[in-house]
Amino acid sequence: MSFTASLAGGKKALGKAVLLLVLLLASVGMARAESSPVIFQSTDTPPFWSPSLPENGFGGAILHLVSAAADIQYSIEYLPVKRFRQSLATYMVGDPDLLVNQKRRAIFPLGIFRSAFFYYKPHHDAIEVHHIKDLQGLTLGVLRGTLEDKKYFVANGINVEESDSVESLLKKLKRGRLDVCILVAGTGLYTIGQIFPGEKDNFVQITIPGSARPIAIMIDVDVPEGKAIARHYRQVLGKTLRSQEYHDILENFYGKNNIPGDVFEQLKKFELYYTNDWDN
Repeated sequence: MSFTASLAGGKKALGKAVLLLVLLLASVGMARAESSPVIFQSTDTPPFWSPSLPENGFGGAILHLVSAAADIQYSIEYLPVKRFRQSLATYMVGDPDLLVNQKRRAIFPLGIFRSAFFYYKPHHDAIEVHHIKDLQGLTLGVLRGTLEDKKYFVANGINVEESDSVESLLKKLKRGRLDVCILVAGTGLYTIGQIFPGEKDNFVQITIPGSARPIAIMIDVDVPEGKAIARHYRQVLGKTLRSQEYHDILENFYGKNNIPGDVFEQLKKFELYYTNDWDN
């Protein structure tokens, strides 16, 4: 064999070796990207999500369960509601309906919550809300950033006042500055127990019919690492949400033999609603 042929063969071998090394490094890089801790964004809405609660609350306990099954390390960053709604983060947990920016997301429902009206009984006769007109002449409190169309309520004779926290809304109810406020039902009851533990019976909750919403994982799948993480969750989610560990979390939250009968029906409904072709 000539020196020239030998050199050409050497270059081919070297080229193959370099290509193999590049592919190897790329695969290692992808593996590292998938194994890096995921940072989810959420809102501080106890008892569902909160840094002050064990496992970050009810939603946090479920996220911990499914993330362990998917072998995904993560942390949670908490934002005010308004910033959360406008966030473009790759990984989020909460209610998909809150998000303003439409992106291609894999959405995995983990549980459900409902919304409710609250009022302070010592200031009012019984309030019943069956229609928007039942709130005419009243002052309605809402969390800042949660109301899409304030003008709609004003046009129906309802005064609207925004506050930055659930605590502020409930204190305004007690002082008579608000007549009614809209809150996540579980969050309202939890916060009343924290700031007015001796007055639980003075606060009345009216659960809003048809207000069930999902507690969900939301992942931007137009980001390569996001799609990879979403696939991991999809592989384990069905089995995990049928497990005894998931049932135990529900029972710990709702009370023994007190899990709402429609939890799995609602979960299935939201699962079907949010199914899309993100993995094509």
